[in-house]
Amino acid sequence: MRTRLPVAALVAAVAFAACDDAATTPTVDDRVNADIAEMAADAVLEDLSVMRSVVPAGGPFGVPGAMDRGGLERDRNVRFYDADGNLQEAFDELTTARIEIETTIEGEIERDRFSASVSRSRDMEVSGLLGEETERTFDGSGESEVSRTRVTDDAGTRSYEMESEAEIDDVVRAVDRQAQPWPLSGTITRHVEVEIENGPNGDESRERTTVLTFNGTQFATLTVDGEEFEVDLAARAAERASRKKGGNP
Repeated sequence: MRTRLPVAALVAAVAFAACDDAATTPTVDDRVNADIAEMAADAVLEDLSVMRSVVPAGGPFGVPGAMDRGGLERDRNVRFYDADGNLQEAFDELTTARIEIETTIEGEIERDRFSASVSRSRDMEVSGLLGEETERTFDGSGESEVSRTRVTDDAGTRSYEMESEAEIDDVVRAVDRQAQPWPLSGTITRHVEVEIENGPNGDESRERTTVLTFNGTQFATLTVDGEEFEVDLAARAAERASRKKGGNP
């Protein structure tokens, strides 16, 4: 039986530049939603990177341990289990029923319009592996600390210190990634608490719930309290991964 993992909080301290023209410039809430969407999108791309490593022995799973990609240092611990819950020494394409993956990620990131120092950890469970499977299901949780974050755009510069936890729920991926590279279904949910410091209205607090929904295409939908953003799952490391549907920011 799979254990449901808690959805927890993302806490940010945000410094906003005041807006001169309220009629044409996005509001504080618009900026908060867009910044949360981008941070959530960046974490999702890391989740997918971990999921992509689930391959038969001889691929990345054959040598668990440290990896360094794009300035981020990753360390991974992998455990394989058969249908009776017995620990296996290695992945077996027919008898392995479940995989547990623990991953830690440390380093600096640079994206379009924002930069940060990140420390992330994830615990994932992969099921649906027994026999000659065509799909695999991912569930789990993640924690993150994001410090020295800077977001710069036409409104000025906003800085953050964040802590987050997330729930990865029934994310289904095809075994044949060439035929179907994108997750078929499933969600990643975060509850977000934001403290705005020194904003146009002084110090303020916000709460947000974000839900990323996969649909089998390159472009997943992320909602931030019902406001929709599009997330490009093929975005490169230096690119911004999210955009508001129907306009900016």
